Amino acid sequence: MKKRILTILSILISALTFACDCDDINPILEFYSSEYVFEGKIISKVYANDSLTYKVSFEISKHYKKGDSPKTLEFDVTAEEEYTGQWTSCDWRANKNQTWLVYAYKYKGNLTFSGMCSNSQVIDYRPISLREQKMLDNGNSFKIQNYIFEYESGFNYCINVTDINSILEKGKIKEYKNQTTLLNVSIDSNGNLKSVTRQKELIRKKDTIFNITTKIEDASKKPITEFEKDAIELIGNVKRWEIKKHEKTGINVPYLRHIWVYYDLKTNKWSYEL
Repeated sequence: MKKRILTILSILISALTFACDCDDINPILEFYSSEYVFEGKIISKVYANDSLTYKVSFEISKHYKKGDSPKTLEFDVTAEEEYTGQWTSCDWRANKNQTWLVYAYKYKGNLTFSGMCSNSQVIDYRPISLREQKMLDNGNSFKIQNYIFEYESGFNYCINVTDINSILEKGKIKEYKNQTTLLNVSIDSNGNLKSVTRQKELIRKKDTIFNITTKIEDASKKPITEFEKDAIELIGNVKRWEIKKHEKTGINVPYLRHIWVYYDLKTNKWSYEL
């Protein structure tokens, strides 16, 4: 019995260890970056001569994204493990007669889609959620520059342009009771500092259709400490940051960065970590 339990635990641990590692993609951001977003039925699946890939053809019943509206689209897909002899936890398959919601995008110049690490999905037995359907119906009205971004993929990683260390060198020397704080730096689409708030008091107001932040506020429910006050004042002098751009369209967007600020009572020095 004990041996059986250990075997089951081993299998579960292995499954967790090798699970496909994907970042969640907000559907509207995938919609925004896609060439086509549609519902369609696979009407053919034909393997290549070497069986390493196959071509699926979709008969499209509904287009969601504005633009040209082809009635059919074809995609080349890597074949299943039994044909390639190679298995990964990110393997997936598309079969004839399945109905899909597809977010199709360009990769290395070719139109493609994926059943993993994407919002593309079979919808025969699992209908589109009400939240995603609302997004799909309103996706063409989405204006990316009107939202505030943080960790989402599809953007460049931004750093400070102003030298933070040179600013922290001018920090006050005090016997602070608290010596650590996590702050939020709000930066506009031109890379200029807008505000500095405390992480523990941050309120995000999100769009109800696209589930992306439109506004941030400081709840100010707890008294600000002397250390927090001085830290916010210091970081408020970091005026310039790198401009954040959507990688595909090149459009500038506002964003949030999070910065830890520390004070060492032994050395009387300020430091930070992004």
